[in-house]
Amino acid sequence: MVPARMMDVMSRRSVARGGLQERVRRVCVRAQEPLELLENVASEVHAEIPYDASGWMIVDPDTMLITGIYAENVERERNLALVECELAEDDVNKFWEIASRESPAASLSSSTDGDLRRSVRWRRCYEPAGYGDELRAVFASAGAVWGNVCISRLSERQDFSPDEVDVVARLAPHIGSGIRACILLAETADRHRPAGGGTESQPGLMVVADDGSVESMTPEAARWVGSVEDEALDTSIVLHEVVHRARALADDGDAGPPACAHVRARSGEWIVVRGARLADRPAGRGGTALVLEPARRSDIAPMLLRLHQLTRREQEVTQLLLLGMATGEIAHRLWITPETLRGHVKAVFAKLGVGSRPELAALLSAQPVVRVPAAVRR
Repeated sequence: MVPARMMDVMSRRSVARGGLQERVRRVCVRAQEPLELLENVASEVHAEIPYDASGWMIVDPDTMLITGIYAENVERERNLALVECELAEDDVNKFWEIASRESPAASLSSSTDGDLRRSVRWRRCYEPAGYGDELRAVFASAGAVWGNVCISRLSERQDFSPDEVDVVARLAPHIGSGIRACILLAETADRHRPAGGGTESQPGLMVVADDGSVESMTPEAARWVGSVEDEALDTSIVLHEVVHRARALADDGDAGPPACAHVRARSGEWIVVRGARLADRPAGRGGTALVLEPARRSDIAPMLLRLHQLTRREQEVTQLLLLGMATGEIAHRLWITPETLRGHVKAVFAKLGVGSRPELAALLSAQPVVRVPAAVRR
């Protein structure tokens, strides 16, 4: 039988956690930058669930590569090591795995039955720095993952409790919806912002050594991403992820997704980052070339379709509409009636805010508006 005093403590804790969920929900319905949202969420969570370090991340919903991060007490080297483990090691509680489960949150202690050494990243990244348990969660909305979080405690602290994991799991849908809404608002603002009349941006090129150092960088790449040694880790982290992905594809014969990601540059525009391993390098001096170029609407179209919550069937209809296929041919291709197709087309146009095929093509195929820093505009 549970003592009355303990029951009272548990009751007060339940009330406090309910208040946390409401505060996080309010944070997530306010219009703001995605990283600002994560910083505000982290402040609320930290007040109720103690931890010593964290990484709150925005990810590309098509590749789950990180495109932004709000980090607390995470050294650059440890963060990059965690990224490498996530991409290259068979481990416990990887983000893609959590995304496939019923609950969007899990602790390392629970998933390893208390034996943290079963985790590669714990042995490699956490144990040497004096950390113990880790809690992870994914932030999904509209059938896609928009972000995730990794929080950890020093080894002298207690492991994360099932109650704490459950609280984070309950917060996750609010945070996922909030991130998606923030990106959707930013994308809508870009669509309606007048063109600045500037010259077309040129591709940038970087060469990154296997130790993470930058061997060379063109001025265009520097304008978009700045120094990848920047401790802020916001834009640069995706570059390191693409480097690791390219290395895995070349060195291990990995048949997974390509070394490619979309990220917002320092100027605010969307860019595409593609990586490829360099051949004929001296032994022990491997390197990767990164090409950075302005994203076309067609490059980010899959993400835009997810942002506007198109169903899989509506995405198929959209792709066929963009090919110029007649409605009768589309209905025949998809084995649906013309009436059903008209309903799908109406839903697509309503969700994307367009009224015709030309407007649909303009939305998903035109070059994005380029924004430059104020110092450059002077």
